[in-house]
Amino acid sequence: MIYFLKKSTPSKKGLYLQIYSNYYDPNTKKKNTKSYKALGYVSDLKASGIDDPVSYYSDIVKQMNEQLLENKELQISDKSTQKYAGHFLVKAMFDLLDMDRTINIVASTHKWQYKFSDMYRTLCYSQILSPGSKLKAFERVIPNIYDAPNFSYDQILDAVNFIGGDYHKYIEVLNHHINDIWERKTDKVYFDCTNYYFEIDLETPFLKKGPSKENFKGPIMGQALLLDSDQIPLDTEFYPGNESEKPYLRKRIEDMKSRNGVHGRIIQVADKGLNCARNIYAAVVEANDGYIFSKSIKGRSLSKEEQDWILMDDDEFNKWEDVRDEVGNLIYKYKTSKHIIRSGKNAGKVVDYGNYLYKCKINPDDEKETEFTVKEKRIVTYNPKLAAKQRAEINREVEKLKKILSYKIAVKEDIGDSAKYVNFEAKDKDGRKIKVATSLNQEKIDADLKFAGFNMLVTSEVKADPKEIYKVYHNLWRIEESFRLLKTYLQSRPAFASDEDTINAF
Repeated sequence: MIYFLKKSTPSKKGLYLQIYSNYYDPNTKKKNTKSYKALGYVSDLKASGIDDPVSYYSDIVKQMNEQLLENKELQISDKSTQKYAGHFLVKAMFDLLDMDRTINIVASTHKWQYKFSDMYRTLCYSQILSPGSKLKAFERVIPNIYDAPNFSYDQILDAVNFIGGDYHKYIEVLNHHINDIWERKTDKVYFDCTNYYFEIDLETPFLKKGPSKENFKGPIMGQALLLDSDQIPLDTEFYPGNESEKPYLRKRIEDMKSRNGVHGRIIQVADKGLNCARNIYAAVVEANDGYIFSKSIKGRSLSKEEQDWILMDDDEFNKWEDVRDEVGNLIYKYKTSKHIIRSGKNAGKVVDYGNYLYKCKINPDDEKETEFTVKEKRIVTYNPKLAAKQRAEINREVEKLKKILSYKIAVKEDIGDSAKYVNFEAKDKDGRKIKVATSLNQEKIDADLKFAGFNMLVTSEVKADPKEIYKVYHNLWRIEESFRLLKTYLQSRPAFASDEDTINAF
């Protein structure tokens, strides 16, 4: 709103003065004017003792506008009347953990113009209440958080970079204060990896092109996440997207032990992607720990003898055990691989574990692989719901491939992940060799349909009950849920930051 002096001549009496104001009309969505105060005719104003009414009221209007700027009344568009209050549960958690003093000590290497714990809390509240960029947090979120201090944009940028520069310190602080009020259980730990894509075209020293969970072709970043027995996060690590995730299982567990003073034996629980001989060697031989992994039952992961055993019906050595719900519906069934002890006092005894040979390079620059033997229990399970889901997915892929093969010449790049179900033939095109799809690979399709619903669990815990192993392994869905929360509710993808420390902090 702004005031101005309107001069008009409505009659023969002469010049007439009014104070008018500009305003926005929400109905017409246009600027409009209205009379604020009628002053009178210039002749009457002179008669009342004002020598120059035009100059006199022009000065008054100027003063009114200056006062309006100084004592401007708050409008709806100036400041939101709404406040975020959904962070109170998170605030209660921070208060219970009482981390402020420790966080301020950790951050004392840098001189701050505010309590760093206030910044740390506020950034956490902002990311939970309305996830987004640091600019969004500064402009639209932090000013509207109830009872939260405000910070400049530069202060937020500095704090984020500082946190990301050594984010493991803050994880250590969090774990330390959780341990004070809650006994962390680390007899079993869950581990998995995921990756995040970025809205950038060129690689950076930290963001590299690699295999993406979303089949994204640009630069990505990997994240390794470690959970305790109660599926509460223990530690995390970020790494370039072109690196293998397998070494990070060993690294995270070693760091977790040293940072949290874990000295006992732990059971590592991970998916088949992390089930490699080197990780098994690290768990059993180097750390005297145990493991539960899943193992692929297709391809070259298992011998023909083991694959036949999986599909074998009941006999004296292969007995399927059903696990049913309270109304008798089959949840899953399982059986364990049986072995006969060949020597010793127990010779001839049938047991549900055996000695399995592995080999790997202990160090990357080793010339030869090291062979070692591990006593393992192998449990194969069959889940009817999983079988139905996998068969439906395979049939859907096959129908899609039939259409592709029927109306065009397809190269391997056009088919993507479904290429495993297609036979290819090398052909010349423009002086180069390309793989052209010729027909469906029915043998591969039949094999995958045959093994739908089956899964194999491999564990070093040979005395454990198979149902307990199944239960423990299937708690891995919690770590998948953690990744899903990060990527959806907390909108961690696509990511727009490119500086490594900033990425680590968020």
